[in-house]
Amino acid sequence: MWDSLILTFLCVNTSFNTCSINLASEEKNIICNEDRNSPPSDIISILVKESLKSASLKMSDISGIITILGPGNYTSIRVGIAFSLGLSKSMSLPIYGISALEAISLSQREIFKKNESYLVSIKAVKDEFFFQVFNYLSEPLYKHIKSKFSDIEKLLSNRDLVLIGPGSYDIRGLIDIKNKIIKVKDHIDYQKLLTQIIKKPDQYSNIVPLYLSDPVAEKKDISWFVKKEI
Repeated sequence: MWDSLILTFLCVNTSFNTCSINLASEEKNIICNEDRNSPPSDIISILVKESLKSASLKMSDISGIITILGPGNYTSIRVGIAFSLGLSKSMSLPIYGISALEAISLSQREIFKKNESYLVSIKAVKDEFFFQVFNYLSEPLYKHIKSKFSDIEKLLSNRDLVLIGPGSYDIRGLIDIKNKIIKVKDHIDYQKLLTQIIKKPDQYSNIVPLYLSDPVAEKKDISWFVKKEI
């Protein structure tokens, strides 16, 4: 499937209230370039050009595109995915999509411990969070959920879950919890994502955005989740 021995991918992420462009190969993370102040629509093309220049690469050196599908702001996610799809079509490059929640889990899988379950969380708006629970193999145990903090508090009181992801720090600041928190500098490791995606490309070929308003993501009552065995 791949023409080159060493693959280099352009990775686009507009899900964390920022616009992040990353270049990664199978061997390493090459460069990360992000902007937290400008709207993604204004800065995304500029960041791509700057990233390629800094890495002494051209678009012709890129083997494919990875785009983070969300969850996040509707406009930001739409911009990131539309840009990725357009670039994929114009350059005839394969494109793969993954949720930020799964991306965070896969990025940290090497330090996961057997028989532990991990709650990956991202702050949404006000007192709401996106979260998903994974096992130590980074396999999702349930679909992603958008819920109020009070529901997460209830969940944590019933489950011994390890917290991971940027939302973990917000959760810890709201309640006194004994749950272990995995602290990492970079929540998403794109080199590890690339390694996973090229093993199972079909699993990540469906480019469907995960918006804040996605009805699949919004669940006001998670009592069904709390009662289930993990």
